[in-house]
Amino acid sequence: MNKTNKYFARGLWIFAFLIVCAFASFYAAQAGFTALLFGCIIMGVVLSLGLLFLLMQANRAFEKDEDEIKRLRQREKARMEKWQQATEDSMQYQEIFRVDEMLARIMPAPETHFDSAVAFTEKTLQNIAKELDIVQGLVFVFNDTDKTFRISGQYAYFSEEQPRSFPLGETLSGQVAKNQKLLNLKDLPDGYVTVLSGLGKSNPNSLIIAPVVHNGESIGIIELASFKPFGENEETLVKKICEAMAHILNSLRN
Repeated sequence: MNKTNKYFARGLWIFAFLIVCAFASFYAAQAGFTALLFGCIIMGVVLSLGLLFLLMQANRAFEKDEDEIKRLRQREKARMEKWQQATEDSMQYQEIFRVDEMLARIMPAPETHFDSAVAFTEKTLQNIAKELDIVQGLVFVFNDTDKTFRISGQYAYFSEEQPRSFPLGETLSGQVAKNQKLLNLKDLPDGYVTVLSGLGKSNPNSLIIAPVVHNGESIGIIELASFKPFGENEETLVKKICEAMAHILNSLRN
């Protein structure tokens, strides 16, 4: 910008001299001073060419300044995008760290002894309920004898009949066990899951079904119901819970 201003300043001086030459030419023409008139005309032409040259140089310098400004803006934009990405990565790290803290509170202490898979799964479901807004939870465990998933742990489940067993690949839970991929269901129809309380019956509209996998084999299924939708953070937490449960549940089943 300093170079552009310098060109414009010089142009203003030349323009001032042109005005002086114009007045001198007018005076010479009126007074009949032919030599002075021709000298003013020649000087005016030279000054005009010089002014034109300076304006061209100033225009080039101005264009260079604009390019430099664009480069600076692009550099600043790239810096801001990098900063935003770093901020998002930091927030994601903090969120993962928070999930790990929740996992530590949910999983029973390593030294805790459980006599059965029922005791272990029900204790885990109770801890999950403290950390997540679940209103009902079930854990099914695979039985090697009849090759079906049987109910093990229950949380806030009230019914005249126990949850039915199912083989691998049948029902949504059986399909989850077969695919070994978490299923997050939202906007469930009324009656799909029913919760009983002192206020009567209510219908949760969100359900997560997740497999517990040990050595490549689905040995359990977790079902968690809630009135609130489960997001990515909840999915991550449930996956970590299943991973943490796998070894203990395998040693307790059957």
